[in-house]
Amino acid sequence: MRLYNSGTGFEPRGLVNIGLSMDQQPLKGDPLVDFYRRMDDGLRHQPGVRDVSFQMMPPFSHFIWDGNLASPAGKTENIYQNSIGPDYFRTMRIPLRQGRDFTWNDATSGGLKIILNETAVKVLFPNGNPIGQTIEDREEKNKARYEVIGVVGDAKYDDLRAPAPPIAYHALTQDKWELTRSYYAVVRTDGPAAPLAGAAHALAAQMVPEIPMPTLFPAEDMIRDAMSAERMMAMLSVFFALCALAVTAIGLYGTLAYATARRTSEIGIRMALGAQRAQVVRMVFLQNAAVALAGAGAGVAAALMASRALTSFLYGTSARDPWVFAGSVLVLAVIASAASLLPAMRAAGIQPMQAIRCE
Repeated sequence: MRLYNSGTGFEPRGLVNIGLSMDQQPLKGDPLVDFYRRMDDGLRHQPGVRDVSFQMMPPFSHFIWDGNLASPAGKTENIYQNSIGPDYFRTMRIPLRQGRDFTWNDATSGGLKIILNETAVKVLFPNGNPIGQTIEDREEKNKARYEVIGVVGDAKYDDLRAPAPPIAYHALTQDKWELTRSYYAVVRTDGPAAPLAGAAHALAAQMVPEIPMPTLFPAEDMIRDAMSAERMMAMLSVFFALCALAVTAIGLYGTLAYATARRTSEIGIRMALGAQRAQVVRMVFLQNAAVALAGAGAGVAAALMASRALTSFLYGTSARDPWVFAGSVLVLAVIASAASLLPAMRAAGIQPMQAIRCE
């Protein structure tokens, strides 16, 4: 739960990704830009839709694009990258810190533009204002240069556990692959998400009938899928912990109850010699409690040593959380008390002569 609520840097609730498979259609370059622009306008007019944009790499989709970008000072860093449409940051609810967002008029002829997140700015421009500065793509043969036009807040890219990485955002309208790749429409809606797939299909069928039915990927589902390993580990851990606690409780109760029952004759003799019922019950309880506490102490010591193995599975939670240890000991203490008190009270309630006759 702490991992899920740790924050992604954007607002996933009400956010839907619509996959558009553009591989089997003839458009590319400027005509494809015009298609995305008309798709943007059509989706904005759907009921409940508040904002629309596009992205090549949805967060937590397991698709990664990274490359080496260099600052004017020559500092080169490996930066995660994404290609996005106008209004992307408003749609994702990622704050714009400085500069401006992309627009549909950011054509390649006007110079390549790029937007950095705050972590990328700290890495590439640790001592200065990045707006208006130029960075170079060292991965390309022609060493493409990009003007920094904006700085946005940090958002996680592919790993919920890790801090937000440095990210550089490119403009969809300046796609260096000439828009031959498929993009995802990212839509923020107040209503149900399911009708958006049909609406997107109807819009695409009017403009580019060759593409297949668009697919819907709610952002919250993608985040849950990114946590599937952690969720499965948590479920298995809870299941086996409850099994272990149940087996321990049964064994503890059975052992202490049997040990107390075997002392029935002793208890009868003590009461025949003048011991009070409350004294007998207290004596048995304290003796059994000493056994239970000694076992709990040994168990806590072993658990503290074994807890190191859990560290890598936990997020924002100590492997030695005192409340977890205290709760486990408390549960076992209650079971040990019941296992001690019930047979002791039963034994203390018999007549002394009856107990002695049994002996």
